[in-house]
Amino acid sequence: MSDSTFFVSKSAVRALKQSAQRHVRGVSSSHLSEGVAAALGFKTHAALRAALEGRATAEAQKPSNARLVQRLRQLGYTSVPDDLRLLPEFEHSYSPFQNFPLRKGRSVRWRAWRNLLVAAINAGLEQRLFGLSPGENWWPGGAPESHECERSTYRFMVDGEIAAIANVNAISGDELSISVILNPRKADIQPEWYCGLTDGDAVAHCWLERRLGAWIQDGGENFRCKRVMQSRLADLTIEPNGYSDQGSFFM
Repeated sequence: MSDSTFFVSKSAVRALKQSAQRHVRGVSSSHLSEGVAAALGFKTHAALRAALEGRATAEAQKPSNARLVQRLRQLGYTSVPDDLRLLPEFEHSYSPFQNFPLRKGRSVRWRAWRNLLVAAINAGLEQRLFGLSPGENWWPGGAPESHECERSTYRFMVDGEIAAIANVNAISGDELSISVILNPRKADIQPEWYCGLTDGDAVAHCWLERRLGAWIQDGGENFRCKRVMQSRLADLTIEPNGYSDQGSFFM
């Protein structure tokens, strides 16, 4: 995926608008909706709604406060300052103490980790175990509220012939925690972030953001892999199904 592209659901658009409303006064709700749509790269809010019609997510651009300000001025809010920041622009990762830039490197190790997790997430979506919006926790033991969820495992194939097993659970912030073991040694293994190469040919973990958009969070690349398998995974061609393969990490 490109650095500027990411995906939003209807609930993510609402969350972004609510974030903007907390930082501005005197802008009508309908005009703020237009501003948020412009920030996401759409000409109008109607165009954004059309892009989301019948889809779980729509491809958009990362929020731009400059585009939002420009749209508000077109709607008559001429006193809006140039440096108004109503939306996070997701140019870095966030922690309570320090923000970190998104990683630009695309090493063989990163591509192998990315492809294994994309395969796992795509499989979970195809099996209707979870969705890309908050509360869409449909697996056995899942519930709309994360604190009521029990984790669950599911199986899938990588590259059409390598067995894999994944573990999914909902955590605070409407994120999903996903752990995967490729070619597991035991049929009853429970994938966890701390599993190692005695459990399979590769072990990976990630956090999937769903509240403000849909993306695999940067900086959570917990990955162990046998060298011969790492090259094979890295060479796979697999695209995320309605979410980005990299975005801001939240701590």
